[in-house]
Amino acid sequence: MLALAGCVACCAGAGAQADKTIRVDLNNYTPGVIPFGIGDPVKEARNIADDWERLHPGCHIVFQQAINAGTTEGEWLKTQLIGKIAPEIVTMNTETAWQAIDKDWFIPLDEFFERPNPYIPGNEHWKDSFANVALTNSKRAPNGKLYCLTLDTVETGWYCNLTLLRKLGIDKPPETWDEMERVFKVIQDAKITPMTCQANMASDWGHDIIFEMVYHDLLPQLDMVPTADDAKDYQAYFLDPPEAGFLFTKGFFSSRDPRWRETQRILKDWRKYWAKELKFTDPLRLFLTGRLAILWDGSWSIRRMALDPYIDFDWTVGYIPAITSATSKYASGSPATLIGGAGTQVHVTNSAVINNSLEECIDFLMFLAAPKNMEKMANEALMFMPNVKGAKMDPRLAPFGDVVKRKSCAIQWLESLDPEYKKVWRRWLDYYLEDGFTLDEYLKVLDDNFAAWVKSHEKDAAWNFTAMESTWQTREEALLRELDPSK
Repeated sequence: MLALAGCVACCAGAGAQADKTIRVDLNNYTPGVIPFGIGDPVKEARNIADDWERLHPGCHIVFQQAINAGTTEGEWLKTQLIGKIAPEIVTMNTETAWQAIDKDWFIPLDEFFERPNPYIPGNEHWKDSFANVALTNSKRAPNGKLYCLTLDTVETGWYCNLTLLRKLGIDKPPETWDEMERVFKVIQDAKITPMTCQANMASDWGHDIIFEMVYHDLLPQLDMVPTADDAKDYQAYFLDPPEAGFLFTKGFFSSRDPRWRETQRILKDWRKYWAKELKFTDPLRLFLTGRLAILWDGSWSIRRMALDPYIDFDWTVGYIPAITSATSKYASGSPATLIGGAGTQVHVTNSAVINNSLEECIDFLMFLAAPKNMEKMANEALMFMPNVKGAKMDPRLAPFGDVVKRKSCAIQWLESLDPEYKKVWRRWLDYYLEDGFTLDEYLKVLDDNFAAWVKSHEKDAAWNFTAMESTWQTREEALLRELDPSK
């Protein structure tokens, strides 16, 4: 109680001098938002903010959702940050924030995570209150600092129309990649689309999951910068952008690399089972109306599945099958990794410092992340699993809670590249998947794009390859054999 009283007194004192307004973007928890366009608008975040304001006279929470400019690069927010008028608290993928850490737009949270959260009885260090501590720690930027508060977890899964599968003589979702291909052929022969996904999920995140299964046995050797001990339970071997760039200069992830070629081959072969239209389709509607056997989608769609009164078939949630040696000589049969992980990733911007409200921002986030408050927000939205100990998850999200227990993917490739190189890759990837390129032609344009990406960072201190070169020397002989087995 003393810690809580101290927080209240501090903010009350500040408020006596001048009122403070904290602008907050909580994405899908922002009051008034109707997640997925079904059900009532969410309101719990406003109720929680009202409770916090009563404890902090003179402090005001104003919810201001970030404007989506139609891309994932955050142009609107970047403009606000450059103009020093951004909301004090924003939600964004932390990998996007990493690209601007040299600009001091975001506040490192490490020292605050070491403090006790006064709204959690008995808590000595705020960082210990998170349900998945390893996931939280895995969000450290390449400079070693933690800018991200992971309020919840999000995951993907295969929504399977069991009624439809049974009609085709299929008793259960496939468990291995070769079994998947056999099942998908049966579905396709019945003139039904076997599988599709939201937006570019299969060609983007699917690429990352295939990549991990193809490289699984080699990743311990490729990981030039070992994962921090406090993150290993979530990410055993993770390649950050400088590592990926360094390995490219050695021949990996290029046309010289047989596993890279195999990754692209499997992805392209998988494409023939998806809906004909690669983009701008409505796969959820296909699934809801019984015209799609399997929808790869996120935990966010549970809200739609749970609240839609017109669903008239049995369904379940599974996950992507394992690639075994029956499909690729490089595969070990390791389980498919998760691709989601961190859901609502909250950052504090430099506006908190400019407007002298940093302590209040941190205190509000601590209040927001108290178990009872996080539970209310997460269960109302019914999209994500709370990442706070003691906050109960809605049981309808349980299948995704099981997926989150898997290891994370080794890299999110497209998110690792700077925007201009990501856009080039995205364009050529679509062209390749739609038969515009042969595999060799596609690998050549990727080589050129990756080379330009690496060169653009040659003066970047975070891309200093010296330490990685020393590690490479101890593994060079074995790794070069992977690129050319004749050596």
